Amino acid sequence: MKKLIIFAITTFTIIIGVLILIDYTQLPKNNENFVNCNDSYECLYNEISKGNSAKIVINEEVQSLKIIEKSLIEVKPLEKKYEVKMTILEMKQANPAADSTSWSISEEIAETCPQLINNLSKIESKTAICYTNSPEETKELAIKGLTNEFISKYNCNGELIDIVTDICTTNESPDFPPGVWKPAIYLYPETEINARVSVDINGFITKSIPTYGIGWDVIAKPDGLIDNTYDYLFYEAQLKKLNLPDEGWIIKTSEMENWFNVMLPRLGLNQKETYQFKDYWLDKLINAEFYEIKILTKSFLDNNMKLTVNPKPDNVIRLIFYFKPHNNKIVLDEPIIYSPKRRGFTVVEWGGILDN
Repeated sequence: MKKLIIFAITTFTIIIGVLILIDYTQLPKNNENFVNCNDSYECLYNEISKGNSAKIVINEEVQSLKIIEKSLIEVKPLEKKYEVKMTILEMKQANPAADSTSWSISEEIAETCPQLINNLSKIESKTAICYTNSPEETKELAIKGLTNEFISKYNCNGELIDIVTDICTTNESPDFPPGVWKPAIYLYPETEINARVSVDINGFITKSIPTYGIGWDVIAKPDGLIDNTYDYLFYEAQLKKLNLPDEGWIIKTSEMENWFNVMLPRLGLNQKETYQFKDYWLDKLINAEFYEIKILTKSFLDNNMKLTVNPKPDNVIRLIFYFKPHNNKIVLDEPIIYSPKRRGFTVVEWGGILDN
């Protein structure tokens, strides 16, 4: 199963830096120019507490990987949040000084992503963007870097996270947290509404359309059109854990489309949703004679992928599938299926995990 090594950047000292911030109580005093704090975290904290934009450049010695990291941290106060943009300027191999006390990746993280050392050039000049709530949170993020906790807590995303995820993902690590591919969230209000949608991931969001930030604030119409542009809200995520139900199906690959045609409507998808689900997944389920199929439970989703929509919908249909290829047919007890009713404001979500 593809799994991310919880970020080979976990105390990865700042792995990075450009921090852009936002102040809850006042308009920013200085959004265009950055106070140069050199390498002082205290200066950075003091300046952003005043509502000023500020920046630091840090050179860190990461002893466990024998690399030197140079990162830029810019802090820019915005409105009611701190948008934190973090950029790695340079990473290169080096022989660490014996008495170095710099922040570094823990030995555990270094061991779980050894391939990072061979891909340093891929993450140079790459950026991650996070959203903090206070100068205190921002300072802590700047000092400790992109830990898995912070990636989730501050809704971090960007090319840096995408690339590190790719580097640290391997099919040979069965204990890796799984990636959830293309969850699509559909909104069907009874009248046009302003809706706020958020997903609380036990892990972190890696991609989103439109940009997730700290959540989606959108206009939804009864026909499902979102912001006059989108059929659905799209994201992908990396989870810390995965618990599977015992029940499921084992389906021959050649019969997969017919199975989807029958089962997806029974599970609550309409014609458009069924078509878009098949359009995405059928091309990916082609490398084995059979596929094991399971649906993640409501309890697991509530605890690890909690979906919140405001105003509150009348009913929610969530179908996150688990697919695992098999060359031989196995025996599974099939679950009992209850077809949901679509009444009032309805929210639908589908997505999947492919265990290779």
